[in-house]
Amino acid sequence: MELLYFISGILTVGIVYSIVLLRKNQSSYADAMERLQSHQNLSSIRFGDMDEEIDRINLYTLDIKSKLEKDQYASVSEINKKIGELGEMTNAMNVRLSESNKVFTKNASDAFTQIQSVKNTLKALGQDPNFVR
Repeated sequence: MELLYFISGILTVGIVYSIVLLRKNQSSYADAMERLQSHQNLSSIRFGDMDEEIDRINLYTLDIKSKLEKDQYASVSEINKKIGELGEMTNAMNVRLSESNKVFTKNASDAFTQIQSVKNTLKALGQDPNFVR
Protein backbone atom coordinates (compact mmCIF):
# COMPACT_ATOMS: atom_id res chain seq x y z
CA MET A 1 0.00 0.00 0.00
CA GLU A 2 2.77 2.32 0.78
CA LEU A 3 4.10 1.63 -2.65
CA LEU A 4 0.79 2.80 -4.12
CA TYR A 5 0.91 5.98 -2.12
CA PHE A 6 4.46 6.50 -3.22
CA ILE A 7 3.66 5.96 -6.92
CA SER A 8 0.51 8.12 -6.77
CA GLY A 9 2.55 10.84 -5.05
CA ILE A 10 5.20 10.74 -7.77
CA LEU A 11 2.50 10.81 -10.46
CA THR A 12 0.74 13.71 -8.76
CA VAL A 13 3.97 15.68 -8.45
CA GLY A 14 4.78 14.90 -12.12
CA ILE A 15 1.31 15.99 -13.28
CA VAL A 16 1.36 19.19 -11.20
CA TYR A 17 4.87 19.99 -12.42
CA SER A 18 3.77 19.38 -16.05
CA ILE A 19 0.73 21.65 -15.62
CA VAL A 20 2.91 24.42 -14.14
CA LEU A 21 5.39 24.11 -17.02
CA LEU A 22 2.56 24.09 -19.56
CA ARG A 23 1.01 27.27 -18.14
CA LYS A 24 4.42 28.93 -18.01
CA ASN A 25 5.09 28.01 -21.65
CA GLN A 26 1.60 29.10 -22.65
CA SER A 27 2.08 32.52 -21.05
CA SER A 28 5.52 32.79 -22.68
CA TYR A 29 3.94 31.83 -26.01
CA ALA A 30 1.26 34.50 -25.57
CA ASP A 31 3.91 37.10 -24.71
CA ALA A 32 5.97 36.05 -27.72
CA MET A 33 2.92 36.32 -29.97
CA GLU A 34 2.16 39.82 -28.62
CA ARG A 35 5.76 40.91 -29.25
CA LEU A 36 5.65 39.38 -32.73
CA GLN A 37 2.43 41.24 -33.52
CA SER A 38 3.96 44.46 -32.22
CA HIS A 39 7.05 44.01 -34.40
CA GLN A 40 4.90 43.15 -37.40
CA ASN A 41 2.85 46.30 -36.88
CA LEU A 42 6.01 48.42 -36.63
CA SER A 43 7.45 46.74 -39.71
CA SER A 44 4.23 47.30 -41.62
CA ILE A 45 4.20 51.00 -40.68
CA ARG A 46 7.88 51.39 -41.59
CA PHE A 47 7.33 49.51 -44.86
CA GLY A 48 4.48 51.88 -45.72
CA ASP A 49 6.65 54.89 -44.91
CA MET A 50 9.53 53.52 -46.96
CA ASP A 51 7.19 52.71 -49.85
CA GLU A 52 5.91 56.30 -49.84
CA GLU A 53 9.49 57.61 -49.65
CA ILE A 54 10.55 55.39 -52.57
CA ASP A 55 7.59 56.62 -54.64
CA ARG A 56 8.50 60.22 -53.84
CA ILE A 57 12.15 59.63 -54.80
CA ASN A 58 11.08 57.88 -58.03
CA LEU A 59 8.91 60.86 -58.96
CA TYR A 60 11.76 63.22 -58.16
CA THR A 61 14.16 61.13 -60.26
CA LEU A 62 11.74 61.08 -63.20
CA ASP A 63 11.30 64.85 -62.91
CA ILE A 64 15.08 65.38 -62.96
CA LYS A 65 15.45 62.96 -65.89
CA SER A 66 12.80 64.75 -67.94
CA LYS A 67 14.38 68.14 -67.22
CA LEU A 68 17.81 66.83 -68.21
CA GLU A 69 16.41 65.39 -71.45
CA LYS A 70 14.73 68.70 -72.28
CA ASP A 71 17.93 70.61 -71.52
CA GLN A 72 20.00 68.09 -73.43
CA TYR A 73 17.79 68.30 -76.51
CA ALA A 74 17.77 72.08 -76.31
CA SER A 75 21.55 72.21 -76.22
CA VAL A 76 21.78 69.61 -79.01
CA SER A 77 19.49 71.64 -81.26
CA GLU A 78 21.51 74.77 -80.50
CA ILE A 79 24.72 72.92 -81.32
CA ASN A 80 23.18 71.59 -84.54
CA LYS A 81 22.22 75.14 -85.52
CA LYS A 82 25.78 76.35 -84.88
CA ILE A 83 27.20 73.40 -86.83
CA GLY A 84 24.90 74.27 -89.73
CA GLU A 85 26.11 77.88 -89.66
CA LEU A 86 29.74 76.69 -89.57
CA GLY A 87 29.03 74.37 -92.51
CA GLU A 88 27.61 77.24 -94.54
CA MET A 89 30.59 79.43 -93.67
CA THR A 90 32.97 76.62 -94.62
CA ASN A 91 31.27 76.13 -97.97
CA ALA A 92 31.45 79.87 -98.68
CA MET A 93 35.15 79.93 -97.75
CA ASN A 94 35.75 76.87 -99.93
CA VAL A 95 34.18 78.65 -102.92
CA ARG A 96 36.28 81.77 -102.25
CA LEU A 97 39.46 79.70 -101.91
CA SER A 98 38.68 77.90 -105.13
CA GLU A 99 38.22 81.20 -106.94
CA SER A 100 41.37 82.61 -105.35
CA ASN A 101 43.29 79.49 -106.39
CA LYS A 102 42.11 79.92 -109.99
CA VAL A 103 43.11 83.60 -109.98
CA PHE A 104 46.51 82.75 -108.42
CA THR A 105 47.12 79.99 -110.95
CA LYS A 106 46.24 82.36 -113.81
CA ASN A 107 48.45 85.12 -112.39
CA ALA A 108 51.33 82.70 -111.82
CA SER A 109 50.94 81.35 -115.34
CA ASP A 110 50.86 84.89 -116.76
CA ALA A 111 53.94 85.85 -114.70
CA PHE A 112 55.79 82.72 -115.86
CA THR A 113 54.87 83.49 -119.48
CA GLN A 114 56.09 87.09 -119.09
CA ILE A 115 59.33 85.89 -117.45
CA GLN A 116 59.89 83.47 -120.34
CA SER A 117 59.27 86.21 -122.87
CA VAL A 118 61.69 88.55 -121.00
CA LYS A 119 64.29 85.73 -120.93
CA ASN A 120 63.85 85.10 -124.62
CA THR A 121 64.07 88.82 -125.36
CA LEU A 122 67.24 89.13 -123.25
CA LYS A 123 68.71 86.08 -124.91
CA ALA A 124 67.91 87.49 -128.33
CA LEU A 125 69.40 90.83 -127.37
CA GLY A 126 72.47 89.06 -125.98
CA GLN A 127 73.01 87.30 -129.30
CA ASP A 128 72.38 90.42 -131.39
CA PRO A 129 75.73 91.86 -132.44
CA ASN A 130 74.25 95.33 -132.90
CA PHE A 131 73.22 95.59 -129.22
CA VAL A 132 75.62 97.59 -127.13
CA ARG A 133 76.49 96.18 -123.84
